[in-house]
Amino acid sequence: MKLLTVILPVFALVAIGWAARRLRLLEPSALHGLRDLVFFLAMPALLFSAIEKAPPFDLVSVTSVYFAAALSIFAFAFAVARLLRLPLAMAAMLGLDSSYGNTVLMGIPIIVAALGQDALPPLLAIIALHSAILLPLAGVLVEMGAVRSQRRRPLAILATTLARTLRNPIIMSILVASLWRVSRMPVPAPLDELLRLLGSAATPLALICLGGVLPALDALAPDAGAIIGTVLKLAALPGLVWAIGRYACLPDLPLKVAILVGGMPTGANAFLLARRDESLAQASAATVLATTLLSAISLAIWLQVVP
Repeated sequence: MKLLTVILPVFALVAIGWAARRLRLLEPSALHGLRDLVFFLAMPALLFSAIEKAPPFDLVSVTSVYFAAALSIFAFAFAVARLLRLPLAMAAMLGLDSSYGNTVLMGIPIIVAALGQDALPPLLAIIALHSAILLPLAGVLVEMGAVRSQRRRPLAILATTLARTLRNPIIMSILVASLWRVSRMPVPAPLDELLRLLGSAATPLALICLGGVLPALDALAPDAGAIIGTVLKLAALPGLVWAIGRYACLPDLPLKVAILVGGMPTGANAFLLARRDESLAQASAATVLATTLLSAISLAIWLQVVP
């Protein structure tokens, strides 16, 4: 019963967003505005408050375990794609689709509902580095795939990608909140209340927006890359996190959080990154949609399996 209580409301909000877009209850411009509201205001406010109020946590251990697994899966998927003679950009997107999870829009509501507020510190530790590591890595490789035709220098591509990452409001809110936390300055009461009001809108609106940007069901074409990415993302990554975490003697709560983060569906940002190229977008869209639909089952299983 707890699984239904945790998972069904989350996926119901995603389904509402998907249906509202298909039924034209939300026009693309309206959805774009809601997404900007979540991305630039509501979610940064939620993350700032969560980090500033969180109890002490160990950033190194949980992130070391998680990213050892995530980068291994990225490298494995990338190598398989290259062995299949896929272009560099396509291989990079398969690596990203297989390792980049929906840690904010789905990770926060599901993991907090399942494990409680004490799960936020290790979860936010992973989120703080998640986009900062995986998106630039894939972005650089995708751009390097275009270097031969565009004759752009790799260092210029790297600098541009890193600059865009630092302008990401999710990343910036985490960095600012971490610095504020270190300074031990109290948050003024009016600002604290403003952040609370904005943050309370973040989760439901974010899930509705996620449903709105998911591709149509016809994107689920029988594609080898999508099948590989889905299996790696929903099964191999959380399993590898569990194995490494047990070997590293990670405490139970951070280990549970890391496993559930690993089992999250592929993040919609992977699809958005791929939209620069139609062939990349089609493959990535299939993986995002498949993992989102199947994660309702896989997350229920992981919630039962995780000790």
